[in-house]
Amino acid sequence: MGRLLNWPNGLGIRSRRPLSGPRAKGATGRQESTGGRYQAVSSAFGYWKYEFVLPAAKGRLYRRIEGLVTALHGGANAVRVAWPVPDGLTLQEAGANFTSSQEQNGMPWSNGMPWSNGENWGVSPPNVPVTASAAMDATVISLSSTYWGLSLGMGDEIGFFPLHFGKYMITEELGGGQYRIWPPLRKAISAEDFATLLPVLVMTLDSEASADLSRGLDVGQETTLIMSEVFDYDVRDYFAD
Repeated sequence: MGRLLNWPNGLGIRSRRPLSGPRAKGATGRQESTGGRYQAVSSAFGYWKYEFVLPAAKGRLYRRIEGLVTALHGGANAVRVAWPVPDGLTLQEAGANFTSSQEQNGMPWSNGMPWSNGENWGVSPPNVPVTASAAMDATVISLSSTYWGLSLGMGDEIGFFPLHFGKYMITEELGGGQYRIWPPLRKAISAEDFATLLPVLVMTLDSEASADLSRGLDVGQETTLIMSEVFDYDVRDYFAD
């Protein structure tokens, strides 16, 4: 059974490029109907697949990159990816009331002290309750009117918790906190769950050739990874070690 790894601390993703997404039956090689029309039928299948570029690095950070590539074992293991959302809602748009200083420097514990390493808590956007159950493979979700629950639009990305791996993009605003999403839900949700603006995917390398890792004399060059989503239920079945 494969292992589920954690993404190395401090390792950012320099760029990401989607390689796979929504698919449609009949999108290519379409046949003309007797009425002179062409038809393509949308389909629920498909998965997230991305090309990630990791930054040039040396020292500790390069060791972490090389260690990640090695630990993924060419696709045998998987890793949690806290999804980077550089164009997502700002904290203010999400309804969080933090000062500029708190956003930049974080917040201490209630006794005014930081963690033992001298760092504060990092601030994050608030979560929104789910207001209606939805089965696995559902494409419509319902969110509470609190915080950003009524403020999403086409292209916004969300996830769910607890114990839910997946990234979902809003494709249609239906009103009243209802949204159409893609991909379909990888796991059922209920009114006890929450939506988050910080989704977590589990991903694995497509193959042994899906990691382009190179170390020059002075610095490790940018590393390219081609990675695909692992569905929530497969994470639990095959990557539980």
